[in-house]
Amino acid sequence: MSYDSSMLFHNVSLCLQQKPSISLENLSRELQVSRRTIQKTIVFASGKTFRDLREEILVARAKALFISKPNLPIKALSFSVGYESPRSFARAIRRACGCSPEQLRSVASQELLSRDETVMSWDENLTNSSLTRTTQRS
Repeated sequence: MSYDSSMLFHNVSLCLQQKPSISLENLSRELQVSRRTIQKTIVFASGKTFRDLREEILVARAKALFISKPNLPIKALSFSVGYESPRSFARAIRRACGCSPEQLRSVASQELLSRDETVMSWDENLTNSSLTRTTQRS
């Protein structure tokens, strides 16, 4: 059977977004496509392995939740991304990025703060620039 690889990759990505804890075997069953076809499609479309893609999506989703809900307990976050236990979630995070979920929360907060500071600095420079142009015209 022939598959549209871009459509399959899109479906794989959607499934991983919804449940980053899903195994390749369960994904294969859900999409009714062989594990090998899924693996080949992911490598072709992204240059990554299934595991690398899954971990990348998990970390991105966890960071987004840490930013949007900074006081959400790790246990609640682990359930919301599809893990049945906070321990397995912590192992997956540690394997994916080399830090604990608490450390990842801290990193996500720091990234948000530095992004906000950059935007504020840019706004300040823009305001100063327009003030300078207004003063020069007078």
